[in-house]
Formats: sequence, C-alpha cells, structure tokens
Amino acid sequence: METIVQYWPWLFLLLPVVYLFGWLKGRSNSADNQSESSHTLSSDYFKGLNYLLSDQQDRALPVFLKLVQIDNETIETHLALATIYRRSGNYDKAIEIHQNLIAKPSLSAKYRSKALLELGRDYLTAGLFDRAEGLFNDVIRSGFYDKAARQYKLTIYQQEKEWLEAITEAKTLIQQGDTNLKPLIAQLYCELSEQFFAKGNIKQAELAIKDALTYNAGCVRALIARVRNAVRIKKYKDAIRYIKQIQQTDSDYFLSVLSYCVEAYRELGKVDELIDYLKLVEKENININLTEVIAGLITEHQSADEAQSYLRKQLSLAPSMNGLASFINLMNKQGDYTCNTHFQEIQKVIESMKKQNEQYHCNKCGYTSGTLNWQCPSCHAWGEIKPVAGNINAQY
Repeated sequence: METIVQYWPWLFLLLPVVYLFGWLKGRSNSADNQSESSHTLSSDYFKGLNYLLSDQQDRALPVFLKLVQIDNETIETHLALATIYRRSGNYDKAIEIHQNLIAKPSLSAKYRSKALLELGRDYLTAGLFDRAEGLFNDVIRSGFYDKAARQYKLTIYQQEKEWLEAITEAKTLIQQGDTNLKPLIAQLYCELSEQFFAKGNIKQAELAIKDALTYNAGCVRALIARVRNAVRIKKYKDAIRYIKQIQQTDSDYFLSVLSYCVEAYRELGKVDELIDYLKLVEKENININLTEVIAGLITEHQSADEAQSYLRKQLSLAPSMNGLASFINLMNKQGDYTCNTHFQEIQKVIESMKKQNEQYHCNKCGYTSGTLNWQCPSCHAWGEIKPVAGNINAQY
C-alpha cells in the first residue's frame, strides 16, 4: 500500500472541496437543522481526516464519499477519489466510482465522457486492454477528450505489439497537431519492418524502413535495418553507404553495425580500405574503441609485426583494456611470452573484465542490458538505449 505522502497533492484538492460543499449544504438547511447538520459534518469530516493522517485510505475515502452527492458540481471530487484508489492499486473501487458517475442520467455529456475516459484508464492500468479500448472508442465517438483517448489507445497498441493500429492512431494524433510523435512513428515502422524481415519478406521490410525514414530522416534504427537488409541480399556497396551515414548521424551506434561493415568490405575484397576506414572512425570518435578489430585485420592481411607496431602506438596514445588484451594476445601468438605464466594469467583477467562490461545503457532511466532494446523495458522510452562507450562487444 502506498504511503499517505504520495496522496498529499490529491488531499489538498479533495478536502477543501468536500468541506466547503458540506458547509454550503448545511447553510441550505433550515435554521432548526443547521446545528445538527454542522455537527454531523464536522464529526464525519474529522473522522475521515484522522483516517488519512493515520495512513488508512481504505477507511477514509468511504467517509468522504458519504459527504458528497454526485452532481455536476462535485464530479471533480469523485474523480479525485477514484484517482487515489487507482494509484493505490484499488482498481475495483476506482471502477465502481466511475461506473456510478456514468449511471447518473443527470450528468452532462462532457462529464460523462470524462468519467468514461477515467474508467478506461482504470481498465488500462489493471491490464484489461480490450475493455479499456472499447471505452476509449466510446469517448472518441462522444466528441470530448478525443486526443487523450487516442493517446491511451496508442499505449495499448504498443503494449500489445499491434504496430499497424499504433501507427494509425499516431498519424491521427499528428493530424490533430501532435508533431512530436514523428520519431515514435518511425520506431513503429521499424517494428513492422522487423516482422516482415522475420518472415523473409525483404521487400516489405524495406518499404517499412522507407516509411520510417520519411517520418524521421535521422532514425538510426532504420539505417541499421537498411544495412542488415543490404548485406542479406549481398548489396555490399549500399551497406557501406548506409554504415557511413550511421557513423555521421550518430556514431554511438557504429559498433552495432561493425560486423556488417567488416563483412561488406571483405566481400568486396577491400580489407586494406576497411582498415583505413576503421582507423579514421576511431580517430574521429574518442568513445569508439576499434583497436582489437583493427589489430586483428592487420595481423591477418598484412603482418604481425605491423599489428604490434600499431598496438604499441595506440596504447601510448589511448590506453584501453581492449588494446592491452590484443597486445598481450599478439605477443603470445608470436611466442614472446608463451612460457611466462604471469602474462597468461594477466590475459585471462583482462578477457574476464571485458566480458563483465555492460553493453547497453538507457539514458533516461539507467536501465542496463546485454542486448540492444529499442524500447526500454524499464521506462518504455523509445530510442534512449545506446551502446556503452568503447564497448567492442556491442552487437545489434
């Protein structure tokens, strides 16, 4: 149960309204009944207040409900009470209040729509998406609170992974003036592309990516998908062009396409050009460590001596765990320290420390993961998770 501190904003709204309504109600009574009504109100009011201050919301709220009759003047008070119930996890009680409001024939159309909207929120919070969606549709048809209802429907479709429906709602909201949703639509099209790609429908996957870039030309996720699709259908020159676009748009994601980059250049027979390009990327982006990959390519396609020279230079300019591990590994392969168990143990420790590095981090809530999630599993923000700077193990 949530503590009373979390309810102070609602209490400051609720208590004066309840007290004032009761006082006015008492004033409207006959002079003979005024004293008795005032005494009853005061007794109930302070009883409810005492429950609240004792952190007994379940006992306090029914007391205040008795003090307030349902009409257009007190609906905000009832909505506030229901919100407290919902936030404390008492969905049944919140639903009961909202249903009672909706059942009142004297309630205005606008307030009825507001109650429907809040009832939909009750069901949404409780995880009853079908009921919530139906209520939000009723709200939209009523002509009141249309935008809010569509926003909640958008939330439902995202949670249920109904990407086409989510795109439709988001586009409608954009038509209503919410241009901030364009980056979200791009992410939704990327999700749609993932579905097509999983089914082997590369053409449809590429069309969805094209739509994503229409709404957000700088959507790195869409560019990464283009790289992957291009490599799959062996269009390696296109893949390299998209990779360079990613590096220029947001270099933090370059490591996510590194394996595709290496594959594309290899298939084109341009490994020397690849080595030069990776050196340039590493030089221009201090947060990207490509030393291990570059050293491996130099060893494989040039010579171990040149690789060792490169590593010595890199370790003096920019010391790193990856560089040190590569240097020790190369010397062992050359036979310089094969018999020295101390260096072998050092290498094991370094490799272990590399594996323990967290690969991805959410800039919004701090969530960490070993895989790239485009929607944060913790705070549900889109596009906020990025590779940890300098992590060579980052994979898409």
